[in-house]
Amino acid sequence: MFEAAETLQHAAWLAVAGGLGLLALGCIHLLLVYAGVLARRERGWSHWVGRRSFTAALVLLLGAALMQVVAHRGLSGRPDTAPAIAAAPNAANVTTGSVDAAAPDAASVTKGGAVAPAKESLKADMRAAVSAADAEAAFGEALAARSAGRAEDAERAYGQARDAFAMLGDARREADALHGLGDMALAGRDLVRAERRYLDARRLFAGLANRVGEANALVGLASVKAGSGDRAAAARLLDEAHAIYLKAVSVRGRANVTLARAGIATDPARARRLYRDAAGLYIRAGLPDWAEYALGRAR
Repeated sequence: MFEAAETLQHAAWLAVAGGLGLLALGCIHLLLVYAGVLARRERGWSHWVGRRSFTAALVLLLGAALMQVVAHRGLSGRPDTAPAIAAAPNAANVTTGSVDAAAPDAASVTKGGAVAPAKESLKADMRAAVSAADAEAAFGEALAARSAGRAEDAERAYGQARDAFAMLGDARREADALHGLGDMALAGRDLVRAERRYLDARRLFAGLANRVGEANALVGLASVKAGSGDRAAAARLLDEAHAIYLKAVSVRGRANVTLARAGIATDPARARRLYRDAAGLYIRAGLPDWAEYALGRAR
């Protein structure tokens, strides 16, 4: 059925193209009629407004209109949404979280009377959905605890989220949780563990070609180096992160790098200038609170 619908759709698009071509020819023909009338050359009037000329223009315009009708009928039955609707699960099963308890048909039962793997796959998908919800809930709990200053609760929730995302195979969110664990270790002055978490996050982000995530991990590593007194290594990491932020067109990332550079600057005048630059970038990024913080450090 879908193959036939797709064929009809292709024919409809061809009808659109043909109709537009005929319409263009008809319009050009009428323009030539008008030009002939204006020229008023010998035989001009009788030739350009003759019966055959107007008949040709009329045929072209009617052909264009007919093809547009065919195109409308073909495109009105586009098959692109049908598979998604057919694949949607039963609403009752989704809301209750249970598998349909009705008797399975013959196609879904094995010879021994057991339920076919398709239904077991549905159960596995439902368990995965619940696990994903739990993982996101743990990550949200970590953010809330971190904002409230409850470091131990935040670290525990980040760890739960990291484990859940790893089990689900969601490398992107696992990297986010690892970065959060690195932040908590850095805040607790555990530089060795912070560096390990940031490196793990960077590896995952790089594997996903996630530039902003990779640059964020580099900024975290730079903070670790600065905390250990290696300002030169911190500066190199920040330069690398800044280059990635430029490629990713991330104004907020550039602001974070500028703020970090100000924090490791040894010249007070340069530090104040960098803080002011960071404030300007935070304003551009729509983060007035961070801009105010940077300006406060510049004073």
